Amino acid sequence: MDSFEGELRLADIRKFLYKVGAGRGILFGSRARGDYLLSSDVDLIVISDNFADISFPRRMVFLHEHWDLPYYLEGLPYTEEEFARLKHTSSVVRDAMRYGIEVYPEQ
Repeated sequence: MDSFEGELRLADIRKFLYKVGAGRGILFGSRARGDYLLSSDVDLIVISDNFADISFPRRMVFLHEHWDLPYYLEGLPYTEEEFARLKHTSSVVRDAMRYGIEVYPEQ
C-alpha cells in the first residue's frame, strides 16, 4: 500500500483501530490489493471484544461515528469469538484472511 500524501495509509487504519478500541483489523478488497481508485471504499474487518453486548447495526453506526477519513468505510465489526466462527462459514471473512492485511492499533 502506498503512503503518498492524500492517500489512505496503514497508519490511518492503526489510528482508527486505536480510537475505536479494537484489538486488530483486517484491511481487504481493492485497498489491500493495491488496485483501488481514489473513490474506492475501505473494506475493513474490525475485531474487538468490546462489541460483545452491542447489536451488529449499532456496531456499524459506532464505526461510522468514529471514522473521519475522506473515504467510505465498509466496516465489519466482530468480536474475536464471532470472527473465529465466521472464518469457517463466511467467504468474505475467508477471503479477507487470505488476501487482506492484518493491522494492529497504534500503541
